[in-house]
Amino acid sequence: MSFKNIKEGNKVEGTVYQVKDNEVIVDVGYSTEGTIYLDNLTTKDVGSAKELYNEGDKIVAIVKKKDDETGVLLLSRIDIEKQEIFDDLQTKFQDEETFEAHVKERNKGGLVVRAFGLDMFMPAREASLSYTEDLSSFVDQTMKVKLIEISRKKLVVSHKAVELEEKRERKAEELKSINKGDVLKGTVSTIKDYGAFIRLGEVEGLLHISELSHHKIKHPKDVLKEGQEIEVKVLEIKNKRISLSMKALQKTPWEEFAKKHQSGDKVKGKVVKKMQFGILVEVEKDVAGIINKNDYSWDPRFNLAGNVNVGDEIDVQILSMDPDNQRMQLSKKHLEYNPWEDVKVKVGEAVSGEVKELQSRGALVEVHGVYAFLPIGEISEERIENVSDKLKEGDVINGIVLKFDQRRWQMVISKKAYEDKKERDEYKKHLRSENKEEQSQTLGELFADKFKNMKK
Repeated sequence: MSFKNIKEGNKVEGTVYQVKDNEVIVDVGYSTEGTIYLDNLTTKDVGSAKELYNEGDKIVAIVKKKDDETGVLLLSRIDIEKQEIFDDLQTKFQDEETFEAHVKERNKGGLVVRAFGLDMFMPAREASLSYTEDLSSFVDQTMKVKLIEISRKKLVVSHKAVELEEKRERKAEELKSINKGDVLKGTVSTIKDYGAFIRLGEVEGLLHISELSHHKIKHPKDVLKEGQEIEVKVLEIKNKRISLSMKALQKTPWEEFAKKHQSGDKVKGKVVKKMQFGILVEVEKDVAGIINKNDYSWDPRFNLAGNVNVGDEIDVQILSMDPDNQRMQLSKKHLEYNPWEDVKVKVGEAVSGEVKELQSRGALVEVHGVYAFLPIGEISEERIENVSDKLKEGDVINGIVLKFDQRRWQMVISKKAYEDKKERDEYKKHLRSENKEEQSQTLGELFADKFKNMKK
């Protein structure tokens, strides 16, 4: 190819013949060398061409201007370099590669940054993960960026995308270091109706409302506030989701109760539920025990269903306690005196007592501190229509025990039987007295003659 065949815009290849500060002389294979001035040599910010090329280097350039008469050939590397840079940037864009860029200035919509000799635009929202009101603080800084949009007319980069990627990497590493059962410190980041998200570093875990406390919680805000530092236990890690618990680090209400109480202790409780076989009594928040219907009162006649109401406060005694299974047996009657326990009588025994109450079918008589029942038919030998015809409250009477059941609090006495017995006893006593008199007279008479003979 002759010099005449070279046209402006053609691409030529040559060897660097000479390098000066502001130009490079290139041997392109013709009698006239081509010249590339510094401003056409590169888009990079350099002070001298010597920073880029040495004599003997191969170089490709585009013919910018040709003068056939003088043989002057002016070359340029700018368009070739821009294409090379653009091709490289496309690769970086596809591979989501990170590179450094220098922040030149701030403009209305964001920042102008420069990399590889090209100006690029960074929107304000892409400057950082955290909101920055004044973007001037980024000017003259070097930032790691990623291309998020590329075209011949427009290059858009993001620093936030780099931060997000770095954050994901840190999160992945941190996630690998967390294991089920770990106890960690975290900060409450967000509170929802169903629980709270706890930041453990780069990762977050969910603390469900059911895992806040052993006690029932209406809303997480009742016990947590955003920014609060707490200690949690890792319950499960599944699909990069972390389930956390506060209550797993707390003693259960039953464990706390068991630390302070033992079987035999007296405690105060509130009736929370009535059942067929007894009542449920809450002795501390979320700690409740059962009082069997036979353990409420010593009185077997006591009607638990009719005389005890939900909300009643009562004193109880702990009979047995199983915190692990959350079971407890309570008793009210064991705190009370059982008047029948000290009553020692037998059927057929004579007792005395005071009439306390007149009833249609008999009377209640206090005997040894307990009530015995005197049936109307056991008051007198005579048939009576009204108990008041024979008795009045305050009378002290005697009776015979007809029936005694200490466990069932039952004692039946008979005034009539006592009086019958008394009459029989008096009659027997009278008979014994008469027999003695008869025996005494008979002996006198038997020995009367002998006494006379002895006197003679």
